[in-house]
Amino acid sequence: MALVLDLRRTEKGYASLQEEVDALKAQLKAADTTIAKLQSSIRHTEQHHDFKDSRFPLFRKVQSKFMLSKGSRRGPTEDHSLSDLSAEQLFKKYDADDSGHIDFDEFRHFVQEMSAGQLGQMAQHAVQDAAKSAEMMAKSVFEGLNHMLPGHESRATPITLVGGVGSGYKEMLSMMAASGDGGADVPVEPLVAAVERQATLSMHLGGFMQLIVKIDEANMRTVRQSWRKHGQPASLRALLEAEAAEGVQTNGRLAEGSAALSLLWSMRMKRFWTTMADGFADTASTAPTSSFGLRAYEEEVEPYHGFMLRNTFRTALRALPSRKTMLGNMAMVPPPDAAPVWPAWEAAIAAGEGLTPDERMAACLVELRECSDATKRVTDLVQAQLDALGLRDDRKL
Repeated sequence: MALVLDLRRTEKGYASLQEEVDALKAQLKAADTTIAKLQSSIRHTEQHHDFKDSRFPLFRKVQSKFMLSKGSRRGPTEDHSLSDLSAEQLFKKYDADDSGHIDFDEFRHFVQEMSAGQLGQMAQHAVQDAAKSAEMMAKSVFEGLNHMLPGHESRATPITLVGGVGSGYKEMLSMMAASGDGGADVPVEPLVAAVERQATLSMHLGGFMQLIVKIDEANMRTVRQSWRKHGQPASLRALLEAEAAEGVQTNGRLAEGSAALSLLWSMRMKRFWTTMADGFADTASTAPTSSFGLRAYEEEVEPYHGFMLRNTFRTALRALPSRKTMLGNMAMVPPPDAAPVWPAWEAAIAAGEGLTPDERMAACLVELRECSDATKRVTDLVQAQLDALGLRDDRKL
C-alpha cells in the first residue's frame, strides 16, 4: 500500500469544489489513520521488547520512550480501522534493508513520499505540519541517543574519524577558556597542531580531500618557520604583530612565506570545509553532495582562485562521493596513522568499542556538528586577529 495522495482525482471529475475538498479530507484522514496504526503497533511492541536483538538498540530505546510519551497525550478517539495486512505491506515497503526495523533514513523516506506531488493549499498545510512533527521527532530521538551513548557524561574523547578531525580545535578552545584571559588570544602551537591533525585524518575522507590537505600542510610548514624565526611567541597576536612590524603587508599584498598569508589561506579552506560539513550533517536535505560542495567553494574560496585552480576544484567537487559514502568514511574507526598527531587515538578506539553500525553513525552525526562548530569558532578567532592588524590579500592564485 503506497501511502501517497491520489492527486489525479483532484484535477477533474467532481461535481463541485466542495466534493473535491471532501475527497482530499478523506485521503488525509486515511493517511493519518495509517500513522496512528503504526504508532499504536510500535507502542505495543516496545512495551514488551527487551531490545537484545535490535539492530539499533539505543535508537529503539529512545524511540520507544518518545512514542510512549507522545501516546500518553493522545485522546481516546484514535482510529485503528486499518487492517493488519495493510500496515504490514506499508512496513515492508519502507523497511528498505529488510532489517525488521524502521531506522531514521527509512522514516525520512516515508515522510518525503507522503509530501510528494502538487497539493492543494489545505492538503499542503497538513503535510507541512506532518513534516515539522517528523523533524521534531528526529531531533528528539538523536538528542536522546547522544545522551545515551556509552560514557556520555564523562566522555571527552571522540569515537569517530570526523570526531578526531575536529578534536584539536575543541582541545584548543578548552585550553583557551581555562587560560584566565577570557580566551582572547590564540596560542600558535596548538593552532598549528590542530590544523595538522585535521589534515592527517582528512586524508581518509576521500581522494578529493588530498588537494585541500596538501594546501593545509604547506601552509602550516610556513607558519612554523615564521614562528621559529620570530622566537616562538606563545600567542598568534604576537607573531602577527612581529610580521607586521617587518612590513609583511605592502600595497594590499602579504609577503610570500609569511605566517599571515598562510593563515589567511588556511582559514579560507576551513570555512570551505565547515560549510561543506554542515551540508553532510543536514539529514533533512536531499541535495547531492556536489551541490553543497560547489556552493561552499563559491562562497569561500573561488573568489581568490584563477582559471586553472577554479577548473581543478570544480572538477573535483562535481565528482564528490555520495552522502552515504562520505558519512560512512567519517564514521569509521580512527586509523593507526592518527597516532603521531592525536595522542588520544587509542582511547578513541576503546571508547567506541561495542557500538553497532547505526550507533556509530548516530555518534558520527553528533561529532560532525561538533567538529564544524569548533572549527568555525577557531577560524573566526584567527580571522579577527588578521583583520585587527589589517593583514589581508585578495589576489587570485
